Amino acid sequence: MKEAKRRKKLRDAGVIDIGYELTASKAIENIEETMKRYSKDWRNVDEYLNKNHDPIKEWVTEEQLAKIHQEVRGLVDEYMRVEYELLREALAKDNDEKYKALKVKYPKKKKEKRKKKPKDMTGDRTLESLYNELKDAGIIEEIGHRDFDEFITDFNFVADDTRDEDNLTTLGPAKGDIKMVIQESMLGMGEFDVPKPKSLLLIGPLNSGKRLLCEIIASELDAVFMNLSPENTYKYAKDLKYFLHVILKVAKAFQPTIMYIEEAHRLFWKKVPPEAVDINPKLLGTSLASKILKPLKKNDKIVLCDYGTSFLLWLELMTENAPDDMKEYAYSALARVLQAYNSGDIDDNVKETLNIDRRMRLKNEALDPNEFLEYFLSKNEPPIFPPDEKIMDKFDKWFGSANKLQKLRKSYMAQKLAKATKKK
Repeated sequence: MKEAKRRKKLRDAGVIDIGYELTASKAIENIEETMKRYSKDWRNVDEYLNKNHDPIKEWVTEEQLAKIHQEVRGLVDEYMRVEYELLREALAKDNDEKYKALKVKYPKKKKEKRKKKPKDMTGDRTLESLYNELKDAGIIEEIGHRDFDEFITDFNFVADDTRDEDNLTTLGPAKGDIKMVIQESMLGMGEFDVPKPKSLLLIGPLNSGKRLLCEIIASELDAVFMNLSPENTYKYAKDLKYFLHVILKVAKAFQPTIMYIEEAHRLFWKKVPPEAVDINPKLLGTSLASKILKPLKKNDKIVLCDYGTSFLLWLELMTENAPDDMKEYAYSALARVLQAYNSGDIDDNVKETLNIDRRMRLKNEALDPNEFLEYFLSKNEPPIFPPDEKIMDKFDKWFGSANKLQKLRKSYMAQKLAKATKKK
């Protein structure tokens, strides 16, 4: 304990602790092991001419020979024992001795405790019939082709230039950073058993692209899309056990699968509003962790689903809907003025303002940026305004409480403040 306290004092004082030994990282050990395996097995293999990715014959032969060797070894051992007993019997006859057979003690096989297999509630039904049942009930939805290019975003390049005196970022992630994290979380849904999260929580104000992201994930993975929102699940309140059994069975059989819950916070409401009582939003709240997420194994491919971005959004949407001679349009000004609006609102605005009738009149009547403002303020009843600052502050506060790095930053700042007050 004294030695540990001494080292802590030295570290707090900025003195390098010479006695500290760095522990090896498991990730680096795995990488080194993979590199050794590659240098041993693959370095001398020429795959250039193997266009069809056919199996390497030498490896297949070695693998099959190893299996045959294991099978034959037991027979050879048995024949050797029989031959040895015959020789002992012949030796006993030659010496006029009584022959006694050796007692071979075989190791006792441990009896494996057989786990009771849970009864399959739908054992008499085919997977196709269960799939069609969920599809007819609106749980499984068909998703059209979507890709990540439709989710127009940009990275927060300013964050690195606005670091504080402790070299910590002062600005949060932009939509481009969030998009990259979601793409990385999809890596384990392919052929290899890459570690992956069991669930993703997409949080944001209304019409900010959460549903679009879920559909893009399902489309990119060619996955089954299950909509487990309260509007679809309330009718299973009387037979919830059967419903959970069916969705998990179908999800595992038709992997990869995306389970989508719209406005998931409704599952954990303490008080249900009167207008939402009919859809029973808390139905899956108690079963979400224990009955859906917990049974999923590592190899199951099932997931329970700024200014720069604003400028790119206007540029992409306008170039899609406007003529080619509008390259020098006031995109930057529009992005700055309407930067607080959600991407879904901007998308609806461009499509409605630049409808077929307006595009036909563009050559005679130039497009005025005020037309986009009019859509928000006068063409809708009630007018569409950006999300309230109080709501956005709530999202920022939640992000700070849920982010591990943010918690570490707060503890670091508290320690720094405590040291500063001591010096005074």
